[in-house]
Amino acid sequence: MTNIAMIVATVLTAHQLDCGTSSLGAAARETLFAELVRQDRAAEAEWTACTTKEALVARQACVRAMTLEAIGGFPERTPLNAQVTGRIEKDGYTIEKVLFESRPSHFVTAHLFLPASPKFKPPYPGVVSPCGHSGTGKNAPWYQRVGVTGATLGLATLVYDPIDQGERRQTRNGPMSCGGHNRTGHRATLLGWNTAQFRIRDGMRAFDYLASRPEVDPARIGVTGLSGGGTLSSYLNALDTRYAAGAPAGFLSTVRDVYDNIGGQDAEQFMFGQLKCGFNHLGIVALRAPSPTMIVTTHGDYFPFMGSLHTYELAKGIYSLFGAADKVALMEASGPHHWYESTRHAAMYWIRRWAGGDEDAWPQDRAALRRLDPGFSYSSANAGVAFDKPEVRNVTKTGSTFDIPGSRSVYDLMKDELARLDAVRSGQPLDLTAVRRISGMRPISALGAAPVAVRTTEAADGTVVTCVLSRDDDLVPIPFAAFLPSAAKGSPVLLVSSDARGTLADEVRRLLAEGRRVAVVEMRGCGEAGKMRHSFYGSKRADEELAVMSISIGENLAARRGEDIALAARHLSSLVGGGRVVLRTFGTAAIPGAHAYGLERGLFESIETKSPPPSWHAVVNSPMQPSAYADVVHGALRAYDWTDLVK
Repeated sequence: MTNIAMIVATVLTAHQLDCGTSSLGAAARETLFAELVRQDRAAEAEWTACTTKEALVARQACVRAMTLEAIGGFPERTPLNAQVTGRIEKDGYTIEKVLFESRPSHFVTAHLFLPASPKFKPPYPGVVSPCGHSGTGKNAPWYQRVGVTGATLGLATLVYDPIDQGERRQTRNGPMSCGGHNRTGHRATLLGWNTAQFRIRDGMRAFDYLASRPEVDPARIGVTGLSGGGTLSSYLNALDTRYAAGAPAGFLSTVRDVYDNIGGQDAEQFMFGQLKCGFNHLGIVALRAPSPTMIVTTHGDYFPFMGSLHTYELAKGIYSLFGAADKVALMEASGPHHWYESTRHAAMYWIRRWAGGDEDAWPQDRAALRRLDPGFSYSSANAGVAFDKPEVRNVTKTGSTFDIPGSRSVYDLMKDELARLDAVRSGQPLDLTAVRRISGMRPISALGAAPVAVRTTEAADGTVVTCVLSRDDDLVPIPFAAFLPSAAKGSPVLLVSSDARGTLADEVRRLLAEGRRVAVVEMRGCGEAGKMRHSFYGSKRADEELAVMSISIGENLAARRGEDIALAARHLSSLVGGGRVVLRTFGTAAIPGAHAYGLERGLFESIETKSPPPSWHAVVNSPMQPSAYADVVHGALRAYDWTDLVK
């Protein structure tokens, strides 16, 4: 008869379920997605249940407060210390190169497009336009074109660079655009913040700057942007009540349609518990009802058009409560995700109508607007300074705020917050109650898991048991394999890796050679349970899709994995007749393993971490340190570091 050690590799690489290698991964992903859909629909139902103005106003105040808490709130307003570093005269408009501080020494670069035609008289209506995801930021032709379009229609238009775009590099050699935003997001999450906190604050201060200009009427400022700029213009319109009108483009759909079509996107586009807060896409529009809002989209957008249409129809019903059905609109164009000449003009006409007070600006002939698109070319259009030399269009001397003496990045701001949090809890013992509350990991006494698909294989020197632990509280199956020698010695060992369980074959054989009983568990999102549907920007890890969805529904993947590990430890103990288990983790499995060990000490004799990731403190203090949403807990550093749990 075969010895246990001889069949380890075969057992660990075999499918745990007969229905195929993708079934476990699909279960993990679809279970989360089903909960996301449920919460998204529930949020919509709560908005549409507001059948009086009073009920809607009360819900607006509640959702706005919860959303601001979810992203970490905002610091006090400080002087902008604005300066104009250059001026460019164009036909029909003027461009000023603007530098201001949204926080002390945290610089924002922008182009201010001012009307120069004598038919427009100051004070002008204004437009704030955050750029979408482009490495060149405000210098991309389609974002330059926004400024040109606005200024030639009589709107003072401020187009500014987001962090890690254009001239606002936040690290010397780190990733830009989406990669930079997500690297910020991992760290911000640990502090209980979100990349959106920085992005929204920049937009609010952009309003402050534009409103400070004598040529601009501060009571008549609107906001519009595309893609990532559509995200920010949606947020600004929803959360900053000073905006007189909004026209976000290429973002508003439904949360469930976006996750179904492309999965989670840039870090600022998902917030911890946003659906429970009511901050879904309908909520973003409803938060400002009856303030004028236009949803700008395209039929082929990867933020699905049918979701945009659904949100628009529900929003129209909410606006009708105020007798303001004409103050919400949908403008679409044919084609994929982009800001077309038709939709750009529609957004500006919309803002001119409601912020500028020009009743003739909207509605426009939509067919005539769409005829602007065929044959349009940025290279032939008067698209502004996008085609000038960098030294002409740059606001800063070197093309990077990083080079300004004393400049402070988002990483500097987060280090300051970490130092503040550390000072607050200095000398205090670890509070496991706070760890459980913040992580959301539930006590093992409240969890159940039944072994299914059990297979028992007898060997010459013992028994091998494989199964899938089926949890009572969700549909995510947990692959489990135990190797139980007849002549065992020492405490049983539970192995957990962030890689597929087959990579632990050598470790299992080493432990068997020592006479140890050993089991391997595979966490959700790893190995056989890690076949996801969508990838995530800047990450090759399959589990990032699970992590991002978890954040939107107010959960931490690390906590759910900690529960998986605790359930596996309890099952191993039951197989060997009781007693505590030695937990040995590999790679980033140390983080959920530490939560299982720290919060369920009665299950474990000890914990050993092999090749663990750095502490969360090290992640926040080291901008170039690799990180992932699967390995963080929202707001954890307000009370603990994962390494505290294994001391």
